[in-house]
Amino acid sequence: MKIKTPKLTVHLMTAIAVLLALNFILGKFSFGNKLLQISPNFIDNTIIGSIAGPVISFFTLGLWDIISFLLSGKGDFIIWFTLIEALQGFMYGYFFYGKEIKVNQWRDWVYVSLASLINLAVSTFFLTPLALHWYYKIPFIALYAARAVKILELPIRIIVTMLIMPQLQRIPELRKLMGIK
Repeated sequence: MKIKTPKLTVHLMTAIAVLLALNFILGKFSFGNKLLQISPNFIDNTIIGSIAGPVISFFTLGLWDIISFLLSGKGDFIIWFTLIEALQGFMYGYFFYGKEIKVNQWRDWVYVSLASLINLAVSTFFLTPLALHWYYKIPFIALYAARAVKILELPIRIIVTMLIMPQLQRIPELRKLMGIK
């Protein structure tokens, strides 16, 4: 298994900076509490993964989690959430960097569905409840009962990804950043 990583250029760093600014804005549309957060940030994270690849996305989203925590000035800093965010960056990069997605291809729908399911399962239904349990000592049954609504997020992620990514991949400069020839 070879992990594809783009060259870190000024162009790529600029694109990441713009996407992190978008991430900050999308974060304002998040709602929820410590147990459950609903956020449109997956859109931005998917795009970052698709242009930065798994390694750069890992470090970018991990560092961004720390910066956004400092900018928000609220809540408890939990390193596990930073690591989960970084792992999500890795997964978005692994699944979407160099992968051309076409809305009219059923295999791409299956691919995006599996990528979204794996990312949601690992981060939302496994690692986040584990971190919340360790840190706040909340029983797992309460965590999973509260997180059950996140299952509804899966079809939304799939549809939004399939609507946005093919359109972005039509832009020549983004195609180049995404590692698509």
